[in-house]
Amino acid sequence: MMTIEKVLAFQEMQIFDRKSINVDAKALAVPIVAFANADGGTIAIGISDKTRRIEGTDYEIQKLNELLRVPFDFCEPTVKVEIEKVPCTDSEGRDNHVILMHIEPSTEVHANQADEVFMRVGDRSKKLTFEERTQLMYDKGERFFEDKPVPDADLDDIDMDFVKIYIEKIGYTKTPLEYLKQNKGFV
Repeated sequence: MMTIEKVLAFQEMQIFDRKSINVDAKALAVPIVAFANADGGTIAIGISDKTRRIEGTDYEIQKLNELLRVPFDFCEPTVKVEIEKVPCTDSEGRDNHVILMHIEPSTEVHANQADEVFMRVGDRSKKLTFEERTQLMYDKGERFFEDKPVPDADLDDIDMDFVKIYIEKIGYTKTPLEYLKQNKGFV
């Protein structure tokens, strides 16, 4: 079981971040998506980012409920998150809890509600460019390089002898050119 002392001792890094209970729900989606797209990680909610002041979550129920809905409401597709409550004494001396959101690495590419994709790199959530996002889709098996259209390709780029060998193996009886024309999108 995690203790507040251990949570406070963690440095923000590739697999750990801390957020105030007052973090905006849309802003919390960024590290959740970034962790899911990378190696996974944990977000401690109820501890100030900069000062590590313990705010806790028990006295901000409405705000906490809003933050607990972030993986469902602001992440596409939904990010699976496990919640752990860590007992603590807040900066005002009250018994309280810090919430740990444990995010596993995902086999899918996740985006926030603005369709932006982030990846955790060191202690930051890096917004990916279109090319980086496409590469992540390849890496996670959501897209295949072979599916990428080649805009300037035409029939002269195809090895018809190879197509002939292929159609013989599959028992196709027409010409290689007829095979390619009948299978729209093949080229």
